[in-house]
Amino acid sequence: MTTTTNLPLIDDPTCGVELEPYSRYLAPRWWPAWIAAGITRGMGALPYRTIRPIAFVLGRLAYLLAVRDRRTTRINLQLAYPALAAREIRARAIRHFESLVYSLWETGLVWYGAPARLRRHTRIEGAEHLDAAVAAGRGVLLLGAHFTTNEIAAAVLPQTGHACDVMYKRSRNALLQQLALHGRTGKGGRIVPSDKFVEMLKTLKRGGIFLYAPDQRFDGDGYVLVPLFGVPALSNPGTTFVVRATRCAVLPFFPERLADGSGYVIRIGAPLDNFPTGDGARDVARYHGLIEAAVERAPAQYLWSYKRFRPAKGEPDPYRKGALRGAP
Repeated sequence: MTTTTNLPLIDDPTCGVELEPYSRYLAPRWWPAWIAAGITRGMGALPYRTIRPIAFVLGRLAYLLAVRDRRTTRINLQLAYPALAAREIRARAIRHFESLVYSLWETGLVWYGAPARLRRHTRIEGAEHLDAAVAAGRGVLLLGAHFTTNEIAAAVLPQTGHACDVMYKRSRNALLQQLALHGRTGKGGRIVPSDKFVEMLKTLKRGGIFLYAPDQRFDGDGYVLVPLFGVPALSNPGTTFVVRATRCAVLPFFPERLADGSGYVIRIGAPLDNFPTGDGARDVARYHGLIEAAVERAPAQYLWSYKRFRPAKGEPDPYRKGALRGAP
């Protein structure tokens, strides 16, 4: 596997989004975000061996204090694993909060740390699949999902020796948005906001690589209702359109934080055959199966604190005790 990070400089690494000077964000209204950034930076400077006990303690504290996220996490786990006893749901939810604490350290490491530190803790399996697809002259869609390890997963891509564009959702907080842009750029590819979807098509058509995670709730035009962990989920069939429009190769891309605390493994799968089928719901079902297999390897690391199973308007909402969504 190629591990060089001497990748070409990108002319427009933020895809047209302005990198603003931090001097614009000194007013008191931005101080909470600065405090959060300071905590993240401080955690990222800690030695790797210290994170496990810290996550154990802070994860439990966060589980007690973050009432809304705790409730969402437990509801999601109950829906996805109805056979688990209440104590097992609680234990898995606590481990998810530990994973969220880990993600703070990982964010600090990626945004503020030296790349060499990251390389010491990560390895990539299946890079030969990516090399082969690139050598064939095809665009490559790395099909991922939302795990608490996503900062690590995107940041290690330069270790493959290939530049890769990554899609993200803009933050509502302008300062956090700028901190993320400054922390993520300069690592071998563009950071593309999700509202510039056409840029993904351009990258793939010219034979580039794009990391895309379309697993979050989607109720826009053309949505499909496809089970995820056996639960009906409003889903985005856009991957079918992207692949048909660009004729790119589709490679599964899933990160895992190793349970023994030794680091991370990023798995790049072989290209999906017979994909897409042209049936958006069928293609999404296959994608959901890939997610479920990845979650089975690391159950606490999926983003369970997100309201993935929120229904369409007028349908019973599990996050509101079955009340119809949109009802007063």
